[in-house]
Amino acid sequence: MINSIREIFAKSFLVTRMWEVLFNRQTGSKELTLKQLMLLIVVDNAFDHSPTIKEIANELATSHQNVKVLLGQLEKKEFVELYTDENDKRVTRVRTSELKSAYWKERSLDDQKMLVHLFDGLTEEELKITARAIDKLTENAKRLM
Repeated sequence: MINSIREIFAKSFLVTRMWEVLFNRQTGSKELTLKQLMLLIVVDNAFDHSPTIKEIANELATSHQNVKVLLGQLEKKEFVELYTDENDKRVTRVRTSELKSAYWKERSLDDQKMLVHLFDGLTEEELKITARAIDKLTENAKRLM
């Protein structure tokens, strides 16, 4: 069993890295890197409010500083707006901009095609099993953090 676990662990890292390279190559890294895209997805989908930098860092399991760097890049590209919390001036909140909505409409079809190609050859049942397994692995990781 441990050999299977090691194999899955190693292959997960490799496939994640390959996906990152493919995505960055497809976009030419002109607009967004995969890390920047993931941050935008988290800001839009993981919260029912404009999150703080700390909340985003916790959700992405990364440091406050890494999130600040990504947000700085995204702010320069006008994908996010950073603003001071009304109740606590020490807190910076993040919201996505209107530019992001236009970007998604333009990128949507190309991104969908790429995603479909990444999962070529997998049946609907295999996709469901994979999603369930990843959910369990995510819960295990969260429990250990």
